[in-house]
Amino acid sequence: MKFTQLPGTLDVEIVQSDEVSMSVDFDRDITGYQIEAPIYVAQVFAQGVGGVSSGTAVGETVTNWTVSVTDAAAGTIALGLTEAQTTLLLPSVSHRWFLRWVDTSGYTRTVLSGSMVSRSP
Repeated sequence: MKFTQLPGTLDVEIVQSDEVSMSVDFDRDITGYQIEAPIYVAQVFAQGVGGVSSGTAVGETVTNWTVSVTDAAAGTIALGLTEAQTTLLLPSVSHRWFLRWVDTSGYTRTVLSGSMVSRSP
């Protein structure tokens, strides 16, 4: 027997310094939920080279998605990043992100996670 509670996978690939916007639709009412979606360093490929500062550390949060609930009853949210935020996502660094919510009863759940790949234009 096995119990598994893992987030769904949503890998994201973008062009560095572009604005990014996407919608995510869940199959539940998320009224009153607190939602966070940080992007963090998973691996540094070239420490101190190619614009990567020595302060870039594995596990460090680089930026956070802006989370906007567009229709709480339908479970729809929008995730967005500005040009300034995506500029921080260096192609020489491996990033990951996740979306975690806390429902109205205080139950915390990570519902999505994935890689966050930044490419040069």
